Amino acid sequence: MNILDSIIFLNYQFKITTSPRGETYLQATYIDEDIYTGKAEVQTTRRWLLSPHMTDSEVIQTAFKLCMTSMEHRTREAFTYKGARIFGPHFDVEDLVGLCKAGGEDAGGRK
Repeated sequence: MNILDSIIFLNYQFKITTSPRGETYLQATYIDEDIYTGKAEVQTTRRWLLSPHMTDSEVIQTAFKLCMTSMEHRTREAFTYKGARIFGPHFDVEDLVGLCKAGGEDAGGRK
């Protein structure tokens, strides 16, 4: 029995894949509405690199971290302020740098 078959989390399906370079990854998929289209479709989590020396406990703990990170990602997508996803996970880091350099950072109202 595959160790991942014993994990139940919402409608997530876990899989371990190997890259062409021989790296092993843990990833999950689930069905949810796309935040832009509203259409239900397969969503995919980020890949989590697994060490070839990981114990079963470490793999299960990585699966838990995958779930926690995925839920944070989904929360950032769903949370809006004045109709905007201000904490969204899809901002380009260079755009964020530009915002900071333009004086857009307000640390506790000390602007």
